[in-house]
Amino acid sequence: MTHVDIPEYAGTKREQAIAYYQWVKETIKYKCSYWGTPEATLKQGTGHCIAKSELLAHILRAKGIEVRLVEARPSSRKIFLTKISPTDLHVWIEACVDGEWLTLDPTPDNGIAHFLGDTEPGTHINGEHISYMARWDEIPRWYKDGYNSKMMAPFRMITNMQLDFHRRFK
Repeated sequence: MTHVDIPEYAGTKREQAIAYYQWVKETIKYKCSYWGTPEATLKQGTGHCIAKSELLAHILRAKGIEVRLVEARPSSRKIFLTKISPTDLHVWIEACVDGEWLTLDPTPDNGIAHFLGDTEPGTHINGEHISYMARWDEIPRWYKDGYNSKMMAPFRMITNMQLDFHRRFK
């Protein structure tokens, strides 16, 4: 296990939000691991898109920035054409800065993020490829319990093997 200290960033709320987004994106490695708390994600230095987004939301809220979490799933047409598992989904955050919602996706290396549009700060998702979308203030407890269930362990293991293979032979 590693321990990572969160740096301090100055500037406007928008500049801070983007700086912390970049930090989480570059510091926390994408991995489908058991999902605990934002503190556990920080300590492990790894997490899937939901854990990384939850950590970013936690950091921004501590800095006084309003945040909501966004979940989306690609449409079944795209799932079929690209052989993506129907269990795939993607989560990112939106931060309210200067009266506008700024999209911040700390895991653009997620397998389906590219279906949702550009992942640079402030860009908008490609709604044409979305079959389901929800916005939450917090991740529901039942959602976390379902992801951490024993039934999902093979999914996490296979996904991590695919990620390791892709990273080695990219």
